[in-house]
Amino acid sequence: MHLLDPRSLPPVPWKNGGGVTREIAGEPGHWRLSLAEVTVEGPFSVFPGQMRILTVVHGSGMELHTDGRVLQAQLGAPLPFSGDLPITGRLPDGPVRNLNLIFDPRRVSGSVSVHTGTRTLAATPEEVALYLLSGTASCQTTAIAAGQVLLSRETPLKLGPDALALGVAISRQT
Repeated sequence: MHLLDPRSLPPVPWKNGGGVTREIAGEPGHWRLSLAEVTVEGPFSVFPGQMRILTVVHGSGMELHTDGRVLQAQLGAPLPFSGDLPITGRLPDGPVRNLNLIFDPRRVSGSVSVHTGTRTLAATPEEVALYLLSGTASCQTTAIAAGQVLLSRETPLKLGPDALALGVAISRQT
């Protein structure tokens, strides 16, 4: 079990140079989980052949403009889309922080699930990370604070009554 605050990780420039992200975990060429600070509007980096799941974890949300349509990225709601899409991000209500899962669907399947309220989550081999968006949680005797990420969990996780958590799962394609 490894607990970390992704905001303490070193910033890495975005592929398009428009901002920074903090890389939480991943396997090069297969998948990457990161936390991005979005403070200005502008184009997203394009990731050909990749899938993306963006989840706003701080702020009021953002609009993703692409191909004549607008995708709404809401707080705590995973939004999947193709990394091939040319997207321009708009911030109608100010800056946001996004948890981003980017993966190669030819090699792995990826998902982000939402867990709420009092419950115990069993450890699964597919779950590579759990991000506590709000509330309280614990794993064994370790308390988890909002904004922290739990990696490499092999024991059950207990969510408090006010918990909102995001489970990130990766499984190999067969």
